[in-house]
Amino acid sequence: MDFNNNGTQNNPNQNPYNANRPMGNSPYGYRYSPPYIMPGQKLANAAMVLGIISILSTILMTIYIPLILGSIAIILAILSKGSKSRMAGQAMTGLICGAGGLVMNLGILITTLSFIFSHPEILQDAARTYDAQFEQIYGESTEDVLGQSIEDMINETFGFE
Repeated sequence: MDFNNNGTQNNPNQNPYNANRPMGNSPYGYRYSPPYIMPGQKLANAAMVLGIISILSTILMTIYIPLILGSIAIILAILSKGSKSRMAGQAMTGLICGAGGLVMNLGILITTLSFIFSHPEILQDAARTYDAQFEQIYGESTEDVLGQSIEDMINETFGFE
């Protein structure tokens, strides 16, 4: 199409609106600026994603993933703030979810360990079952492999027999 009324096609190199600038070009000849990304926004988004994954992995009863991801989410949320006076919404979400994942995971871990150490007979039965299954699967006892059965190790630790 000829919009210049001079019988020639529009040449993008000759049109001042299509010059190579940091601004973008629309198909209608108007310049537009690229979207502005706030400093630290990528860190805030990463903190939010890692915090949410930390919460979800705590619900799925894993131990190490929420500890690692929750800690990283908290660090990224703090770093995303930079010198600004307030945190972005995504950073705050990452901070809260990361801390929540850490607190829930540590609560589950402490509760589990206190239950195991207050009822060592359950741990002793589990060690006996482990020794039997190990021998059934591998054809060797844990005493042959480790020099001592797991049940004996538990008995020594808790002072049984």
